[in-house]
Amino acid sequence: MRVRPNCLPLYLLLVTLAGPALATDGVLEINQTCALGTGCFSGDAAGWPVTIDGSAGRSYRLTGDLVLPNVNTDGIYITTHDIGIDLNNFTIIGAACVGATTTSCRPLGGTGTGSGVEVDSFSTRFGISVSNGSITGMGRRGVSLGVQAEVRNLRVRWNGAHGIFAGTGSTITGNTARQNVGNGISTTEGSTVSGNTAFANGGDGIAATSGSAVSGNTARSNGGNGISATDGSAVSGNIVALNLTNGISVSDGCTVSENTAFQNSIDGITSGISSAVISRNSAYQNGDDGITAGANAIVSSNTMAVNGGYGFRIQRVMGVGPIYRDNTIYNNITGPVTGGGGNVGGNICIGPNVIAPPTCP
Repeated sequence: MRVRPNCLPLYLLLVTLAGPALATDGVLEINQTCALGTGCFSGDAAGWPVTIDGSAGRSYRLTGDLVLPNVNTDGIYITTHDIGIDLNNFTIIGAACVGATTTSCRPLGGTGTGSGVEVDSFSTRFGISVSNGSITGMGRRGVSLGVQAEVRNLRVRWNGAHGIFAGTGSTITGNTARQNVGNGISTTEGSTVSGNTAFANGGDGIAATSGSAVSGNTARSNGGNGISATDGSAVSGNIVALNLTNGISVSDGCTVSENTAFQNSIDGITSGISSAVISRNSAYQNGDDGITAGANAIVSSNTMAVNGGYGFRIQRVMGVGPIYRDNTIYNNITGPVTGGGGNVGGNICIGPNVIAPPTCP
């Protein structure tokens, strides 16, 4: 008896090929071919940017580099919430930077509008995750995400503004931001920024606003502060070195602990005239003062050594200054402490211009 072939598997194969590229684990694929062809999935038209509106799914993965034609082109544009994008160790790159080994291909600040991955509304888009790859040579930002974003294990460099820009309540960890025109990493209230490296960016290495936790990062050779954080943030366990302004700059109610601030051009650590708790840090060989603190600050158990100005600068507001205790302050070029008062004991001052060592004023 003759057996009739079953055509159903072939029919299913054709339907699959006609639809979006879908990995076996349900993740949708993004690559140069589908971006410039008919679009990578439903909701995405042919050409740049690859647009994700959520209609095709929630999880996406690069399966090749995305090479963008100019500084005004976005790579991936997101118009919905709760999307995950795995760059899969591929690169989103501006055409001018393909093969480049120096910053010569980097767009000048303000000359481009394109970002590697961007949301349509920074303040009202929630839950975007981008991870595991490189974003290079964008006209604007490497990634520009919204609220509750997650950015992990990215290498962002040579972008025309900030390398990473994320909104309130975001988590930014394990990234390297190098030689971007703006800040290496910039985020807003209540965010966690940990285990990142920010090197030679034009602005601050890392900038976070109120109530953020900034820990275990390295910020070196940036054009602004190594790390800046505003009201109520905690800055701990970071290494900040060779930055062109301050190593760490914070404002009211911040806690700064167990950081190393080395050879920054101005102060190692400064809280200006605001209150802060500054403890167990090392600030040495900075261009001006080791630590500067203002009214109602508590400065304890720090080492301030061989700085170009004072070891510790006290800034008073209406006669009120910080208190300091159990600090070691030695061999600072101008002197140990300026501003007077607030010594509640246990401090040791040694070195130039100390009249009666080891007593601090």
